[in-house]
Amino acid sequence: MTTQQPPPIYQQIVQEDAKVSLPWVLFFQQTYDGDAGTVWEPNFVNLSEVGSPTITGRYYRLTKYLTFFHVNITPATSTSSTAGTTYIDNYPVNFTNDGFCIAVSGGAGSSGGHITSSNNRIFTPEWVTVTIPLTIIGIGEAQ
Repeated sequence: MTTQQPPPIYQQIVQEDAKVSLPWVLFFQQTYDGDAGTVWEPNFVNLSEVGSPTITGRYYRLTKYLTFFHVNITPATSTSSTAGTTYIDNYPVNFTNDGFCIAVSGGAGSSGGHITSSNNRIFTPEWVTVTIPLTIIGIGEAQ
């Protein structure tokens, strides 16, 4: 029985049996083309608000063609969203295909929304009179 060794992480070149190979870490670093995240201020259209909520967003380029985002909404009193008419219209990266998003709040489950590449909008799912912080996360193909 042979034992497997974890991939080397300290050496840039590993030599085994007179053969030179790259460590796994270097291999995966070469395929990664993402970033550490960028802050962005989402602009909501048709979000019902009682008071002025605090809205923050961050997006990540996971690869050259894949982007992930999260938006946090902390209501002053409450917020509501209507499926199909509440959306974010200023995502800083252009979507090349439709995608999806979900909204979660206080462990109460989640519901789905969608990303429309034709107008670069993130349509939120529906929620009614949420009074606790809410997070929207999504992923989509983008340039």
